[in-house]
Amino acid sequence: MKTTYNKIRSYFPVNFKILGKALIFGTVTLVAISCEKDLMLEPENNITQTSFYTTELQIQQALSGVYSAMINSSSRGGFDVNFYLLASEVRSNNFNAISQNGNRDYYAINRFQDTSSTEEVEVLWEDAYQLISYANNILARIDAVPFNDPAVREQYRSETRFLRAYAYFELMRNFGKVPLIDHPVSPEEAATIQRTDLATLYNFITSEIEASVAGLKNVYDTGNKGRVTKSAAHAMLGRMYLTGYGYPLNNSSYLQKAKEHLYAVIQVEGQYVTFAANYADLFKSVNDNKYHIFEIQHISGGLSQGSYLPSYVSPTFGSADPLYNAQGSLYSSAELGVSQSLINAYEPGDLRRPLTVKTQFIAQNGQPDNANYFVKFREQGIALTNRYDWPINFPVIRYEDVLLMYAEVLNNEGNTGGAVPYVNRIRQRAGLAPLSTSISGSDFTIALRKERRIEFAGEGVYWHDLVRWNIAADVINQAAADLNYNFTITTKDYLYQIPLSQIQVAGYEQNP
Repeated sequence: MKTTYNKIRSYFPVNFKILGKALIFGTVTLVAISCEKDLMLEPENNITQTSFYTTELQIQQALSGVYSAMINSSSRGGFDVNFYLLASEVRSNNFNAISQNGNRDYYAINRFQDTSSTEEVEVLWEDAYQLISYANNILARIDAVPFNDPAVREQYRSETRFLRAYAYFELMRNFGKVPLIDHPVSPEEAATIQRTDLATLYNFITSEIEASVAGLKNVYDTGNKGRVTKSAAHAMLGRMYLTGYGYPLNNSSYLQKAKEHLYAVIQVEGQYVTFAANYADLFKSVNDNKYHIFEIQHISGGLSQGSYLPSYVSPTFGSADPLYNAQGSLYSSAELGVSQSLINAYEPGDLRRPLTVKTQFIAQNGQPDNANYFVKFREQGIALTNRYDWPINFPVIRYEDVLLMYAEVLNNEGNTGGAVPYVNRIRQRAGLAPLSTSISGSDFTIALRKERRIEFAGEGVYWHDLVRWNIAADVINQAAADLNYNFTITTKDYLYQIPLSQIQVAGYEQNP
């Protein structure tokens, strides 16, 4: 959908008006998207919430705004940078922040020194609730808007419900209990809504996406690629249910539900989802919306819709390096690098390693510099207007995750033999020997967890895996001890602190 919501947002210079200022989820309200003159809408300063949500086109534009809330939604980047890189990948032992130059938030997050006043914690909360607020406004008004085709209304409603539930899921994974707000509210109302328990939140997000499946399409035309599909809904439900099956909810009934939804995706391989023959093909902007099931859309060209992520994780390359891109670097490799632990986890001959990480580059002085860094999302020969302008999409969930989650479900059911082929399919593409079909369930668990770490390195998956398996404390503490870091964590550290600003306004209890 790069030709739809990205360009809509780019060509309409004033996208949103903000009414009032209080809690982000109570008052950040999408009220208008300015349009080209031939649309003959009211002048920008005369548009109100009531007058804007009145036509099918305006609902379409507002939905584009919900999608766009995932893209550079704050000055620190979009959901890919904030939720999947800084709050997740950097939290795991895949990264090693070795410098706190400039009091970088990623150093505090990596060393578990973050607090309720850490800016990145505030960004997570505000960005997710901004998306939720935009979605709530659409869902509260869409029934009153005339549509030429009722099926289009249901499609837009279903996409909006999916996106809202998805934002809540990310909030829950990072903060635990959060306020559940499913309709537009005033600032006064917002301040009275307290945090909702996890069981209720899980019921809400899963029921919302379950209800959205019927209204979603299996596939979209070229101009609408990137919209939520039925497969995306099933895949996300599989992830949500498998997460709820694990720590801290430990709902055993969720395992079967995860299995059903994951298999619904597997059944349509070759028809609506595609398994890439080569790992390298997964991370090229020319293949955006081809292999991944749901992606955060990016487009370059100075439209403020590019990705920040490759520059966050790359060193400052010299012009002699093959991966040099003018304006393509942000932080030096001496501040945020890939851990040696991750490097050591690769098996000899794994084709994914050189496509994911590098251990040497040519510095600005023309000399080799040894350091570990990610290159998975960095493309050679891309012309950038600035370091925030990478065109490549970010995969929120991809088909390989569905296959490995399904294998995990089968193994948890005791069907290890049935699970092995799904993992071997991933390993074969990586150039590795297959797992034995006679492997024990416990050994398979170890192999699967390693496979997930390698396959999704740099994608913000591993930390949440460690948490739902309830091994994060053991893994992080061992990594810290190996590096002589002076900290240990417990399960209390699985969640971020509720932002201090929200506690001051609404009086929430803080996470322990």
